[in-house]
Amino acid sequence: MTPQEYLDHVAADSARLASASASNLDAPIDHLGWTMAELVAHIGGVYATVTTCLNSGGTDSPNVGPEARAPAGNEINDWFVERRTSLLDALSSVDPATETWTFTGPQTAGWWMRRMASETAIHRWDAQAGSTALGEIPAVDNGLATDAIDEYHEVSLLFSSNRPERLYPTGSLHLHRSDGPGEWMLQSDGHGGVAITHEHGKGDAAVRGSASELLLWSWGRPTHDLQIFGDETVAAAWQALAP
Repeated sequence: MTPQEYLDHVAADSARLASASASNLDAPIDHLGWTMAELVAHIGGVYATVTTCLNSGGTDSPNVGPEARAPAGNEINDWFVERRTSLLDALSSVDPATETWTFTGPQTAGWWMRRMASETAIHRWDAQAGSTALGEIPAVDNGLATDAIDEYHEVSLLFSSNRPERLYPTGSLHLHRSDGPGEWMLQSDGHGGVAITHEHGKGDAAVRGSASELLLWSWGRPTHDLQIFGDETVAAAWQALAP
């Protein structure tokens, strides 16, 4: 995907998140164990941190100020809109090749563009899940979801600040997209890492569904239209690695 496509997705999904959350701050997000306000505080804090990274220049770890801390009550709505606007301004004005701090992978602004598109899409879905039946929540865009599965494998599956010593399952997992091209085979490399290939094959477990459903499943979210084949305990072990 292009930087502009990532930016467009961040803009659209963050607007939908703000709309879904504005009048539902006390709503529970059951699958996260958060309230809507806690979800907004989280993603707004992420936006503030990324904005600081993009505006600071250089690859040193940023010193994020109080702008990353959400206020109490309904003031969080305006706070989130401000964090969103600042992020979009920073993303739209920076060259994707500009060096900046990232917590893993390439230290470029383009890395953050992709990361924010993926994370915003997931949390937009989370916010809408607070007031919408599971099967009626708008899916993640097909192209973005497919790219975000790759991004998940390259970032979130390999890096976790909460669980840095994770062990990968010994059984292999095959993900098969049902609404377009896209296949992934995941296998522990036996040395503490994971090997991921794009191939058709038979894993110890297989998960089949749309790009959006596969992305949500990978992130540990509830799904409503997936098929799981083979050893379900292997599939569950891979899904349990979600952040």
